[in-house]
Amino acid sequence: MNEKAKHLFEIHKEGLPNSVPIFPLDNVLLLPFGNLPLNMFEQRYVKMTMDSLKSHRMIGMIQPRNGPEELFQMGCLGKVTSYTETRDYRIMINLEGICRFNLKTKTLVEDGYYQAEIDCSNYLDDLDVIEPEINRNELIQKYINFFELKKLDIDFNTLTETSNIQLLSTLPMIAPFDKMDKQAILESISLSERIDTINSILDINTFQIDTGVSKH
Repeated sequence: MNEKAKHLFEIHKEGLPNSVPIFPLDNVLLLPFGNLPLNMFEQRYVKMTMDSLKSHRMIGMIQPRNGPEELFQMGCLGKVTSYTETRDYRIMINLEGICRFNLKTKTLVEDGYYQAEIDCSNYLDDLDVIEPEINRNELIQKYINFFELKKLDIDFNTLTETSNIQLLSTLPMIAPFDKMDKQAILESISLSERIDTINSILDINTFQIDTGVSKH
């Protein structure tokens, strides 16, 4: 590891922006320490990404509540860690989750995307690399059962080498939970509460699917 350059990549609370472009995307979840690949093809979001790359490289991910104008009040700040320009004028990026935020105000800029005033002060613990204690085998098995019942494939062998914090960030992001479940996971105050929320959602969904299957 290049320790001398490490500080150039780290983000501390003093480096969190108060104003960022936001990308409202339905049923998409970004969590701290998670990675979200995105395909920017609309002109306004290509421009948004380019503007972000020229400044702090951060974009706020947030879910619409009821249509594109009404947004949830909490989202997650992501840093662009890689990007590729395509020949058909798209930008492929990876967003790494940094810190959750509360949405204060949003303004539609001339280029067609929203610039938002945000407040991350209540979620600064998101910046700490904490390896929480979890029952990995139980949690992974619940996910396996959930994906099998949904008739979806996932290579859970790749999860054996992930850290606990990655496990709590990656799986909720890729799981086919509904919008409200994803928002509940995002809004869980602490990691322990997130674990409880995820387990509760998995238990409820698995019970509903089991019940539905048993009737046929």
